[in-house]
Amino acid sequence: MIASMNSDLQKLVQAGKIPADFAARLDKISPGKYVLHQEMGVGKVAAWSLPQQKVKIAFEHGKNHVMGLKLAFNSLTSIPEGHFFIACYDDPEGCYKKASDKNTVKDFMRDIINGNKSLREGIDEVLPLQPDDLERFLSDRIIPAKEWKSWWDKARAAMREDPGFRLPTKRGEAIVLRHAASAAEALLEDFTDAKTLESCVRILDQAHLDVLKGEYQIAARLVKKMEEDFHKAHDEPQRVLELIIIRDEILGTIFNTDEEKAKLDEALKAEEETSITTLADKLKTISSEEIVDYIGDLNASRQREVYKALAEAYGDSCLSYTINIFLFGGSKVTAPVADFIIAKGGKEQLFTVISNGLARQNLAPDVLMWVCKERNNLAKELVDKTKMVLGAALIAAIERDSAEGGPNRALRLRNLLLEDKTLAPDLVSGVSELEARPFAKAIYNSSVLPELDRNLLLANMMKVQESLHDIVKSSLGSKEKQSMYVSLRSFAARKAEYEDIINVRIPKNKHDLEITRAEGDLRENGGYQDAKATRQVLMRRSVELSRLLSQAVPTDFSNVTCEEVTMGTKVTFVTEDGREVVYIVLGAWDSVPEQHIISYSSRLGAKLLGHKVGEALRLPLEIGGEQVKMTIKSIEPAPKELIFPDETPEEA
Repeated sequence: MIASMNSDLQKLVQAGKIPADFAARLDKISPGKYVLHQEMGVGKVAAWSLPQQKVKIAFEHGKNHVMGLKLAFNSLTSIPEGHFFIACYDDPEGCYKKASDKNTVKDFMRDIINGNKSLREGIDEVLPLQPDDLERFLSDRIIPAKEWKSWWDKARAAMREDPGFRLPTKRGEAIVLRHAASAAEALLEDFTDAKTLESCVRILDQAHLDVLKGEYQIAARLVKKMEEDFHKAHDEPQRVLELIIIRDEILGTIFNTDEEKAKLDEALKAEEETSITTLADKLKTISSEEIVDYIGDLNASRQREVYKALAEAYGDSCLSYTINIFLFGGSKVTAPVADFIIAKGGKEQLFTVISNGLARQNLAPDVLMWVCKERNNLAKELVDKTKMVLGAALIAAIERDSAEGGPNRALRLRNLLLEDKTLAPDLVSGVSELEARPFAKAIYNSSVLPELDRNLLLANMMKVQESLHDIVKSSLGSKEKQSMYVSLRSFAARKAEYEDIINVRIPKNKHDLEITRAEGDLRENGGYQDAKATRQVLMRRSVELSRLLSQAVPTDFSNVTCEEVTMGTKVTFVTEDGREVVYIVLGAWDSVPEQHIISYSSRLGAKLLGHKVGEALRLPLEIGGEQVKMTIKSIEPAPKELIFPDETPEEA
């Protein structure tokens, strides 16, 4: 240790004036050593005076600084030999030239990645280097800030073409140096090193699979690794389906001639991989209730592959399976799965299920949207028979979404009703005035649709049903505009959500957009696309909440008399066999069906209003269940904890 130590320190140690271990620590900031300061950057110790306890440091960009020995000891970090900071300090112009030359930029990147050594004392290892780190270390040190984006785009493109580099597939991953000699080997290495099946899918999606052309042994090893993953992954069925589809693409399109297939088969036998899991094999292990949770995340072409394989996996029963996907799979599923069902001859079965759902008003908004959009095409036969039932289901879904306070699942449905100028008129066209009036009244009396929108809808409907004008006329003359009453608790919750969106989530999203946009290449920038989609959701939700809050009348239901069922009452029923059932009727935004808390504006809530103790009704024991006859046993005020916000309990 002493032999390589600064000569001044050696003398002090030999004289017994300072301990050897303390001298070794001081030696790290001795003349000639490289150091890092949090604010001034990289520097080289030019000189020191131990008697005066002063250290002179030449920092990058020509800044010289003298500081006290104690301050230097505490504020400077020693830079180990071989760290890329040293090369950048000693020869910034040479580094810039190497980084800017397309023939040497990859060598420059290897030097940086290999030279990213840990600055922590006692730890001798190379740390992972992410693109964000690269910008933080090199921008305005080697690459001028104004040139950074252009330089990074070129450097990334050069590395992407070289199998010796693995670029991140998502934010937070590091740039990795590979040992692969070819693009095919690089692909196999990346796939093998991936920690999750999601990463495996992303790697294959971003790769050029044609690099496997002629690489039979590598392709066979890749297929074998996939098979191993299929059997291990019990909690990622979506990714397994995607990998099987990609595997089939490799087997069917990359190796498509008889000769190529024969050579690949030989390579698979050499890897002792003769049993290949098919898409149908995997689908047999997945129920329709499970697959609806993630099939919408598959792109359209992969969905079609799944539907085709379902026919092989389930035979005749695949129609029931796919109809369940249609009902519950979400907006990205309804159109492609409906096309499959109809092509398979399942139109009658599908329309029967939809008709029953329309009658019960329990169809998902995405299904209703498909029916509306296809009313003059695939669903024309269905819509012609169920126009008024469809209209009632539309309004019920929109009202239900608002009453239940969900994440605006029916917002797109409401927008469709308002923006498709021919939808409402189509639903009253060709039907009698008697059939059309309930739908028109439901629109006019809706507490969710703004007045201007209601009037525009009715005006369009009057073009095909002039008699509907009487509804507006009679309503204007005899009915005041209804207020939307809500509990103090639900009002506070929505107001808090609105303020959180405006004051916290939208500013954070704006920051995220700026950060991810700076990464460049927006088409392949998943973080930017996610942030952009989030912005759209937040803006729509803020507009919706602002409108709802402006229409709402918060109340504590203090005027409840309990002489009859009204808002703010707890109603106890008794069935004919002695069972007690309790319903609590609250405001328009108060709805927890599983706890029998219902909104006064819901269909069930409206049915209860005005009834008194001793009166009998037919009601469900559980929401959505079979209705039984029951009698009102008692009416009392609703519990205060359901009315007042948690933070401000009050006495009614």
